[in-house]
Amino acid sequence: MLVSTRSSTMVIIVVILAMTLVWGCQKKAQEISLDEEITEEIPMPQVPSTVMIPEEIAGKWKAIVLEVTDKNTNERSDVTVNIGETAPLADSGMTVFVEAFLPSFTMAGDVFTSSSPDLNNPAARIKVADEQGEQLFYSWVFALYPATHPFEHPRYSVILKDYVAVE
Repeated sequence: MLVSTRSSTMVIIVVILAMTLVWGCQKKAQEISLDEEITEEIPMPQVPSTVMIPEEIAGKWKAIVLEVTDKNTNERSDVTVNIGETAPLADSGMTVFVEAFLPSFTMAGDVFTSSSPDLNNPAARIKVADEQGEQLFYSWVFALYPATHPFEHPRYSVILKDYVAVE
């Protein structure tokens, strides 16, 4: 008789567990409409605004070479611009100002800097203005990744082609 009481108790326990699982699985999931506007704002990481040229790099680079392509004619021109100076951007009517050159571009904390004097990720910060002096572009151009933050213009493309060291 002891065996049948234990068996009955086990059966009752198994039935209660099964009912609990079935009841828990039948609970409706919360429906989320995909058409609802998301109101929670996700903070974007702050982009550095300061350029810090390490001492080991300062004064080592004289200029950069930009390649300007006329998209209508596919004609290419190289333009050498000294760092810290403004120059005409080939025959485009635009000008370019070279603010800084970093041979190993990196973002460290709240600054743009160079992690090394080696040419690991060459980048130049440039400003391009139209004939009236209106700023068209102000960002970094990357020699190894020309499609990253490219200068977008209906007729001309500009890429960082080379860099000139101080002799």
